[in-house]
Amino acid sequence: MDEKKTVFVRNATGFVRSLSVWNSLSVSLGQITPMTSVVFVLAPAFALFPRANLLYAVLIDIPLLALGPALMYSMLAASMPRTGGDYVYVSRILNPALGFMTSFLFVAILASFFGDVAVFFPSTALNVLVATAGQVLKSPYLITNSGWFATPVGEFVTGTIITAGVGALLISGKAVWTYLKIIFVVVMIGTVLNIGFLAISHSSAFAADWNALPGVNSSISYTGVISTAVANGFKPGWTWPATFGMLAYATFTLIGFQFAVYSAGEAKNATRTIPAAVIGAVLVAGLLLAVWILAVYHAFGFNFFSAANYLANCGCSSVTFPISTTVNSLFTILPQNGWLIIIESFAFAGAWIWAAPTNFIAMIRNLFAWSFDRVGPSWIADMNPRTNTPTKAIVISVILGEIFLVVFIKTAVSAIFANTVIIEGAIFLMSSIAAILFPYRAKRAFELAPSWVKSKIAGVPAVTLVGIFSAAVEIFILYQSFSNPAVGGSSTSYPWVAVFAISGLILFYIAREYRKRQGINLSLVFAEIPPE
Repeated sequence: MDEKKTVFVRNATGFVRSLSVWNSLSVSLGQITPMTSVVFVLAPAFALFPRANLLYAVLIDIPLLALGPALMYSMLAASMPRTGGDYVYVSRILNPALGFMTSFLFVAILASFFGDVAVFFPSTALNVLVATAGQVLKSPYLITNSGWFATPVGEFVTGTIITAGVGALLISGKAVWTYLKIIFVVVMIGTVLNIGFLAISHSSAFAADWNALPGVNSSISYTGVISTAVANGFKPGWTWPATFGMLAYATFTLIGFQFAVYSAGEAKNATRTIPAAVIGAVLVAGLLLAVWILAVYHAFGFNFFSAANYLANCGCSSVTFPISTTVNSLFTILPQNGWLIIIESFAFAGAWIWAAPTNFIAMIRNLFAWSFDRVGPSWIADMNPRTNTPTKAIVISVILGEIFLVVFIKTAVSAIFANTVIIEGAIFLMSSIAAILFPYRAKRAFELAPSWVKSKIAGVPAVTLVGIFSAAVEIFILYQSFSNPAVGGSSTSYPWVAVFAISGLILFYIAREYRKRQGINLSLVFAEIPPE
């Protein structure tokens, strides 16, 4: 026991197990909310996969993810309900250096992704909200100045305000969970309203409204958009080969379901709460997104929506549309109550600021876990005794988020974020391998795992079988990602991924040597599950 005290920073993390299923679900759903997917992912999908049916791709992905990676994470989290997620599983089952390296890559993605959130929130959601409010309120000032949010200055100012605001919420402790509950309800109400309205709309009515827009000519009339797209290489309709070809891309719309596991050390009855949140997030977000895509196809017309977004994103045409062809812009021209449009637009914007704190929560919990194990500086794991929050880890995360915000604005896309699907797939694969070997390499932890994790099928531990299935899913996704730069990102940014990965390994071995000189044997920490 004395040796353990000298390894871990202290005998308890300082976190309080107070999170309900609702809290944990809000963290995972905040990362994969259909509001952002239907705008950020759906629109460019048709330029990348012009003959794919995203609805069917999402429906195929739901069971693959729910029965593979989501169930795998649920089993590991239920067995090791501690702060840190992948870092804990991989470091305790496979190898400490490997665990830190994958976690280091993940934190780099999180910091990078915040730059993405902070940029796309003002430029794809807030500007639409302000312009819509201007139209409803008949305010030329709001309409004219809505474009400011899409400028570099607008992105920087708005992103910085979000960063500071989220940091303040996180430091306060309970306030961030109250905020997540409120934004959960607001965005879900907006989602249901939007899906419902699109479901009762019809493409013929939309066609008339589209053709009545100022500046619409024959080449960009409702039927003209389709013929213009065909002239630029587009083919109407869809095929199964194209749909299967975009499965990895469709998976990107649901990545984030695992975010609840990083704060498992704060969940009440974590062995049930975390699995419900992780698997529930895949099912809720996946089914909502599928229904929403169906409603989009119904309201705008499959071929028009596909063709319009093909032209807007293919880089093969100089066509200029009177408004953006994303869902959150197109639905505003349908005849409906003005205040209802504002509520729906606010929900689109709210989805981005729902993702921001959940992104930071995962980053902070990883930083905390490193330091609690003494791989990182011990002071990062300090807890504020009044709020029970790791204030120093929060401040570091906010600074990293601000740095990546600037990088994202300056370079359009940060290097590490360009290969997010590949990196996430590799991390999932590493955890899947950990799940496969869990009963054999961490026998003590496995013996203490819940009975449903230890159950066997044909004599083989269920967690091993789930790990094998999850690994197969991730290998398939990685194959598609490497085969198609539109999914996995350009190979020109691979060196940056290698730099971050190697840096993680180097930092781990530096920390191990440093602790050794202090008389602390880090190998002891990885032989134990972290205390609560």
